[in-house]
Formats: sequence, structure tokens, C-alpha cells
Amino acid sequence: MTRLDLSNKTAEQWFDEGNEHQRIGNLSGALDAYRTSLKVNPAAAGPWLGLADILDKNQQPADALACLQQAVTILPNSVELLTRLARTHQNLGQTDAALAAYEKARDHSPDSAEVLAGLGELFEDLGAPEQAAAHYREILKSQPNHTQALANIVGLERHLDVYPEMELAKAAFKTASVRDRALIGYGLGKALDRAGRYDEAFEILAGANAARRELAGAFGKDEFDRRVDKFCETFSASFFGQRLSWGNPSGRPVFIVGLPRSGTTLTEQIISSHPIGFGAGELGTLSDLATAAPDRLGRNDTAYPKCADDLSRDQMMALGSEYVAHIESLAQSHAASIVDKQPLNFWHLGLVAVALPNAKIIHCVRDIRDVGNSIFSQNFNPSQKWSTDLKDIAHYWRGYRRLMRHYTAVTKLDILEVRYEDTVTDIEQQSRRVLDFLGLNWDPKVLSFHKNQRAVQTPSRWQVRQPIYASSKEKWRLYEKHLGPLVEAASEATE
Repeated sequence: MTRLDLSNKTAEQWFDEGNEHQRIGNLSGALDAYRTSLKVNPAAAGPWLGLADILDKNQQPADALACLQQAVTILPNSVELLTRLARTHQNLGQTDAALAAYEKARDHSPDSAEVLAGLGELFEDLGAPEQAAAHYREILKSQPNHTQALANIVGLERHLDVYPEMELAKAAFKTASVRDRALIGYGLGKALDRAGRYDEAFEILAGANAARRELAGAFGKDEFDRRVDKFCETFSASFFGQRLSWGNPSGRPVFIVGLPRSGTTLTEQIISSHPIGFGAGELGTLSDLATAAPDRLGRNDTAYPKCADDLSRDQMMALGSEYVAHIESLAQSHAASIVDKQPLNFWHLGLVAVALPNAKIIHCVRDIRDVGNSIFSQNFNPSQKWSTDLKDIAHYWRGYRRLMRHYTAVTKLDILEVRYEDTVTDIEQQSRRVLDFLGLNWDPKVLSFHKNQRAVQTPSRWQVRQPIYASSKEKWRLYEKHLGPLVEAASEATE
């Protein structure tokens, strides 16, 4: 690192330089400038916030939290900082700390829509719809067309009478900007679905998806296919044959993989309801370790996954050990099974097979017509461009299916397939299968998974707080006339 001359600039100038570096995407330069600003003036909050921004972008929320705490120490009455601190606590599952920070922010700004929306979302995570709705309605009293509040409250239709808000949302959807149409449309579409207005629901959801596709861009099918090919070629049978008995031997990691909306949250909730099971949520840890493999090698000429060829036995052991250390830092010490339910970890099972060979893999599968239709109704991260078009969803499903078949054929990973339809038909039988697979004794507490008080931040947050129900099984039939690409894909499911 270049030695920085502290004498020729003020703390504010270093801070401004950090902002400029961040604006143009030079994160390393921004980090150096923010840190230097703090050396010149440790009592400034701005550089701590700048560091938190970079760490968030680098998917290091715990480190970002530490920076935000420093900033709040300097400016303890800043509503902006307290709200940002609360959201970071919330994203890390630290609900008590999140609530305390939101309440402190509200003390200083009782009418802040951002604070009220954050509190509403926190109470949704905690399974408290009445409290969530009360905060959204507080916003709507003064801002009846507030996009976030409307989108969120209509999503509570299953639990509350939100008919007035649905009417507001329908009117707002017609005249909303592209960004707001995407946000309002997903909540409104699901509310109309639960009201039994299926054609109207699909029309609204199609509009929401079109808006998000306009914002995020189209899915690159050819690039996706090349990526699947690359993973299959890199993680070949010979690759694993040359790496027997490598990696960290821990048997505590459990990866639940599959497409989103395939029952991954339900399965995690069952396991986490066991006295020695722990649900860590959707972690980015494995993906971070995988994509940072070139850094581990000290080179940038070969990207992941190809660079996996060059990782030594010691480096694979270190990678696996870092993963285990992280999940163990999240779980109770007595937890025998620690669940990472990031569905898209299916990409990285080749790396898991070497770095964590004793990990358990639970592969959740669901009828493509139902899972595809459910994906189409969710406002996923904009990076999931494939989720906004039925043809793209079917294409992604084919590639994911091909990669899972490949890993099943060439690795020695212990993989249990769990069908969503079987789980909702006979929850006890499937729960017994899962616990037996993990080596956990039967405990009837897992059948009361819906009473588990842990915070849930995925789109399935409400489903897993109810006793098992089968109404989502074959729900696709209600939308069949709209689901041509998914119906076509379903004909391939038995091939």
C-alpha cells in the first residue's frame, strides 16, 4: 500500500477524496482515504459511514455494523445513522438491537416515513402483522401514496383487512413510475391472488415484472449457459478424484439448496425447531469464499470457478475452515447441525465437495409450474434477472437442473432430495426423513415449526408461521392459461 502523506490535506479533504473514489468505483482508494481522514480527525462520523457503505457493498455486514456504531457514537441523535444502524442489525438477525435503534430514531423524528417503514418490516420479520400494519398506516395518514407503505401493507392481506389500501394501491399502480410500479405491483398482485381474483392478479404481476425487467435489464441466457458449462467442466469427475480426503472434516454444515420458493425456508424452519438444530438464514459466506478464490491464490488472471483447479490442499482446508468458523460464530455451541439456506449455493457444491466433504446437502425440489409461478410473484433482488419472465424462469430451471444432476453424478456429497409436495402432504414423514439424514433424534417440536420465534427475512416469512397447509400444491392450475413456458418445462421433469 502506498504511504499516505497526512500533512498536505485536511480530514474533510480526505473525506471528499474518499467520496470521489467511491463514486468512480475505486473502493480501495476510497478505503484508504476514509481511513486517513479518521487518522487526521477521529471525531468525524462521515468517514465511518463511508467505510460502512464500502463494507456493505463487499457483503461484510458485521464489519459495516462496527463502523456504523462508531458513527452513532459521534452523532448519537442522527436519525439517518440510527435508521441505517437499525437496518444493519435487522439484516444480521439482531432484532432486539434493531428495535432499540429504530425506537431511538423515532424519538428524534416521530413522523419519519423511513423509520416507520423500517419498524413495520421488522415486525413482519417477527411475525407480528398488526404491529407492522400500524406503522405502515401511520405513514399513509400523511402520505397516502407512499410506495413502500402501500406495497408492504397490501402484502398483509392474508392476516388483516386491507381493502382500503388495496384500492389505493390499484389507483397508484396505474400512474406510478417504473420503479414504483414494480414495488407496488408485487404486493398488490399477491393480495389479489389471495382474494381469488387470479386473472387480475396475473395482469398486475406481469406489469410489475415488466417494470423490474426494464430497470434491471434482460436475462443473458447465453452467458448463463456458458456459466453452467464452465462449472461442469471445472468440477469434473477427475477433479474430485485427485482431491480425495481434502478439506475441513466438520459435519456441522448443512446446505439447503434449490430454486427459491421450493420449500427451503420451510425445511430450515423444521430443522431450526429441533433442540440441536440451528438456522443461520441465507448466508453469502460460501459465495464470498468462492468468488474470492483468485485473491487466495494471489492472482487475477484466472477467475472462479476455473481457478479452483489451482487451489492447493492447504488452501482448500483454509477455505473450509473459514466457512466453519463463520457459521459456528453464529450458532449456539450445542448446535449439531448449522443450516445455511441460501438456495443458490447449488452453484458452489463442487467447491463444498472438496473444502467441506462431510457437509450435508438438502436439495429442495418443487413442480416447476408451481415454483415458477411463485417466483414470478416475488420481488427478488434485481440481480436475479431471470425471475421476471416465465421463459427465462424455465431456462434457468433447466440449467440449474443440469448442474445438480452433474454434481450428484460426480461428487461423493451426501445429498437428500426433499420434494415440497411430499412435505406439505405428510409433514411428519418428511421431517423424520430430514432429521434421520442429519443424524438428529426425532423430536415432535419440529412439527410446531410455525411457533418458532426466530426472525425470518425471506418472502416465506408468513407461510412458515402457520401450520402446514397444502393449498399451494398444484396452485398453478389457477393460472394455467398464463403459464405456457412453465407447462412446457414440466413435460421435461420426468426425463
